[in-house]
Amino acid sequence: MIFDELVLHNVGVFGGRHSFTLTPPTPSKPVTLIGALNGGGKTTFLDAIQLALFGPLARTTSRGNGSYQQYLRRLIHSGVPPEDGASIELAFHIVEQGQDRHYRVCRSWAGTSTGAKERLDILVDDRPDTTLSRQWAERVDAFVPRGVAELFFFDGEKIETLAELDNAREMLRTAIGALLGLDLVDRLAADLTVVERNHKADHATPAMQKLLDAERKKLATYRQDREGAKDRVAEAQGAHDRAEKVLHDLEVKIQLEGGELLDRSRELEAAKLHLTASKKDLDTRLTDLAAGTLPLQLVRDQLETLADHADVELERIHLHDIADLLKSRDRTTIQQLRQHNVPDTVVQALQRSLTEDRRTRRGSPQRARITDLDRDGVAALRQLLESGLDQEIHAAQSLIEQRHKVENEVEDVLRGLANVPSEEALDDLHKRRNDAHRAVAAAAQALTHAEAEVAAASAAEDEMERKLSRLLDKAADEMTAADDSRRLIEHSQRVRATLKKFRHEATRRNVDRIQRLILESLQRLARKNRLITDISIDPETFSVELHGQDGTVLLPQQLSAGERQLLAVSMLWGLAQASGRPLPVVIDTPLGRLDGIHRSHLIERYFPQASHQVILLSTDQEIDEAAWNKLRKHVGHTYQLEHDTNSGVTTAKTGYLW
Repeated sequence: MIFDELVLHNVGVFGGRHSFTLTPPTPSKPVTLIGALNGGGKTTFLDAIQLALFGPLARTTSRGNGSYQQYLRRLIHSGVPPEDGASIELAFHIVEQGQDRHYRVCRSWAGTSTGAKERLDILVDDRPDTTLSRQWAERVDAFVPRGVAELFFFDGEKIETLAELDNAREMLRTAIGALLGLDLVDRLAADLTVVERNHKADHATPAMQKLLDAERKKLATYRQDREGAKDRVAEAQGAHDRAEKVLHDLEVKIQLEGGELLDRSRELEAAKLHLTASKKDLDTRLTDLAAGTLPLQLVRDQLETLADHADVELERIHLHDIADLLKSRDRTTIQQLRQHNVPDTVVQALQRSLTEDRRTRRGSPQRARITDLDRDGVAALRQLLESGLDQEIHAAQSLIEQRHKVENEVEDVLRGLANVPSEEALDDLHKRRNDAHRAVAAAAQALTHAEAEVAAASAAEDEMERKLSRLLDKAADEMTAADDSRRLIEHSQRVRATLKKFRHEATRRNVDRIQRLILESLQRLARKNRLITDISIDPETFSVELHGQDGTVLLPQQLSAGERQLLAVSMLWGLAQASGRPLPVVIDTPLGRLDGIHRSHLIERYFPQASHQVILLSTDQEIDEAAWNKLRKHVGHTYQLEHDTNSGVTTAKTGYLW
């Protein structure tokens, strides 16, 4: 299925007629991005798609607890008279028997004294189809099964509650039932129960009939009590959601006003002291280095020349010392030759030769020394030039880099401290936040109480059902001409037992695949992709367990808000893949409570691959300029919803917020 166009006329905040082209231009650009600020009409857009498809059975956000007609009347734009009415048109196409078939669902309504009067027209390939228009409520499941619609059309911020595994249980039960067609099995089993019950009652004795009637009245009362309790749960849930939204908005406002910095002010002061001490220590170490041999780096070339000159001086001294030793030896040699009467000519010739030899060895005349370094001093100087000085330069550079880093951190801390608001400035917001916390707690308590009432009413109803069933069985036993009736009832009971076994086995065989798809989806999206290593779903109760690296069970409370939202997205994504249905995905507030990395994963790994068509309804803070640059290559259409607070009208124009 491909959504081609959505037309809104005087629907909610959309005054006048607004048309959105949704058909992806190419398979590589499946995303339609619609940007708006809060209150700009994003939720109305999502609700309109569901309302167009499912009418009274649509699970829209803004319907509340009133009747469908009252909801339609409220949905008419406030700037027009109710009798002018409103309309939604949703055009889509699907492939049937190898050819594209185009459908247009036109749902219009006008206000009346009791609510609203609705009209539904279905066009197939631009031609009205009156039969399909009359039967649309029964046949819409062939296009989009209601049981799986929530897997494809959802509010990204609200789905986090699915990570509360008790909430996920009912969603999994409904979705898996719809995916496997088990809703038909359940309906057949329920119909058989009614047939059995009616058959037993029809053939009961007058006395038993009277008793059955009395029990039926009690059962009707219990059912009424249960429905009333359910209404109270819905009201309590709505109050709880509203209280949580108020709290969330206050948390955001406090954060924007610097509340987080105020909470961190002590931490910032401690960081300032620590960083200042670190900077002082680094300065001391740098001073010590500067007081040592480090400054010699400035005259390194001259020191190398000095070392070379010292070597020359030491060599010259060494040659002079050798020449002095030879002179003493030569003098002794000449004296011994004369004592042994060697002819003078010979002695004089030898003496001249030795004198010339010493002159040659002595070399240049000895000059005054400049360096005054001995060999140990020259060796120390060489060691300093070859390695010691480099080590000190490296140490100094490292200290300077550390000091620069500390200086930057000090500036960040000082900047943060400068922005810390006074406690008085946030006092009113903190009081309102405390009130909001109390309101959330009270709403949660009321919700728990209402849910307990539903449980109690359901238990009473179930007990009465069982009691009525036992009476019916007794009535059946009392039948006189009972052969055919008994056989009918026995066959019906056997069929119901078989259906129950079929349901269990079909669920068990598919749960393994669904677990794997959910886990794969989660590991593609999560930043700590090894945090959850396994997910198990009980095929009987649909309870979900998360397992960590060492096989231990993880509780949802151990996950951050962003991780819970990713888990919920993974559940929907895994189930959507398991459904095998090529349906568009529509997401309102897709990045609500995610941090930067989780947002990046969702933008890069989920949105372009969630389906062949993805419609995102985002604020400027969710898909901001950086996110838009990452996503734009996958975007085929962009719209911007602008709401005029003075006129109360939202208008749509092409182009995104950035």
